[in-house]
Amino acid sequence: MRNRDLQTGLLFLSFVLMIPMEDVAMDRTVQTGARAAALACAVVAVPGPFTVFHNQALLAVEHFTGVGLSYSNPFFIAGYFENSLSLVFPLHTEVVAVGLSQTGIAGYRESTLGFSLAKKLNGKISAAIHFNYFDLNLPEAGKHKGSCQADAGLGFQVTSQLLLGLHFHNLAATTIETLNDHLAFPMIVRVGASCQLSEQILLAGESIYEKKSGAGFRFGTEYWLQKCFWIRAGLATNPFLHSIGFGYRFKEFLVDFALVHHEYLGFSPVFSLSMNFR
Repeated sequence: MRNRDLQTGLLFLSFVLMIPMEDVAMDRTVQTGARAAALACAVVAVPGPFTVFHNQALLAVEHFTGVGLSYSNPFFIAGYFENSLSLVFPLHTEVVAVGLSQTGIAGYRESTLGFSLAKKLNGKISAAIHFNYFDLNLPEAGKHKGSCQADAGLGFQVTSQLLLGLHFHNLAATTIETLNDHLAFPMIVRVGASCQLSEQILLAGESIYEKKSGAGFRFGTEYWLQKCFWIRAGLATNPFLHSIGFGYRFKEFLVDFALVHHEYLGFSPVFSLSMNFR
């Protein structure tokens, strides 16, 4: 069997052919936004146009109107995609955001539609709640199954250079019953920090924990090479990933690209385009 066919088979099995058991844990890292992907998703304390997918509390930190589009072709496998759209709208004292993401391969599809409300509680602390609906298009029965989920996030601006983030994904640890399985969606906890060491250098790190998978660690760095150009790199554990990428800004437009390497499945390109209006 060719290597590409083996990768496709492994992915199809992981998505679709769930072995019957008491609980099947559904926990995957989706590379949403090329900047986040290049930083190995160590962005629980890094604001940006795709914050609605990572730590919604940071939407209140920068307080901008923005639109973001992201696309990934994981492991260069034909027919496998991860797409996302983010919309951010600041109000008088709050920031609202909408996040839409979709992942699919070989007749299987996951879709998520979410709504966030973020607010600065004082000069240093921001908080957010996020509600989303997770939909599975199941090939086993040709039907859709869904689950309502809730997130909560906090941001703490310690100094102008140091930002802390805490995020809880799927607070209720929801489940979905299918024809063959009981799918469990675990609560995931992320805590981390970002530090602007200088005008040119950003360092970010976080720890992520889920009961069945255990703990993982992520680290990323960003270097402002020129006025409108950034280079980035990242490293993560559980699973082991390393990543590189770059970003280029032209007026209100930001183009980002990342290449992420998984320890077993290989490389994934991630591309995103965002527009910020402050």
